[in-house]
Amino acid sequence: MKHKKMEPFRFKMFALSLCLIATMAFSVETSAQAKENPNFQAGIAAYQANNLPLAYKEFLTAAKEGHADSQFNVALMYEQGIGVAKDEKEAVVWYGISASQGNAAAQFNLGVLYENGRGTVIDFAKANEWYRKASMQGDPLKIGNLGMLYVRGQGVKENKVAGVALLLVSATMDPSPQNHAKQNISATRGLTTEMIAEAQALAQEISTAKNLLVPLDKYLTE
Repeated sequence: MKHKKMEPFRFKMFALSLCLIATMAFSVETSAQAKENPNFQAGIAAYQANNLPLAYKEFLTAAKEGHADSQFNVALMYEQGIGVAKDEKEAVVWYGISASQGNAAAQFNLGVLYENGRGTVIDFAKANEWYRKASMQGDPLKIGNLGMLYVRGQGVKENKVAGVALLLVSATMDPSPQNHAKQNISATRGLTTEMIAEAQALAQEISTAKNLLVPLDKYLTE
């Protein structure tokens, strides 16, 4: 049987990043922290006016004050070269600061940079660490990327049942073409009927848990 090629993670991250920077104004309406930070507000206004250097300057000011959303935006602008010269090392720094404050998007993007060795050396263990943190916040792409580390045995001991279970959860949560979880399941070699059934049972446990890492880690230690 001919196996489909597994989708590279970097394309998923790029799409997510573009989506987030296109909707940064959304944070203004939902985050009390954002409402209280005038530089973040000014950054949003500058971005919407297509004054990208000014947007970067305002976000950077807010980022230095500890504003997590602005820290993410600064990292994203460095990563993509938006309003500032592209610098993936700086992106890693600012994603790390934002991620440490619990920003799920920063945690995810930081994991992808570590996984692909962009702005830093390849470090699958750190990629796993940040994907785990991001997955706890319920985003299907984050869960799928965590699953692929287990499928491939990157930064963790290979466990295809656990990996496929996470991919099943991801595909169920987001069946859109932008999510490649289904294709990656199809491309996973060496799956038996028993392994698929076990993965489906684990996926059910994960999808109904308040913290998906609890049933995952329980399975991995059994």
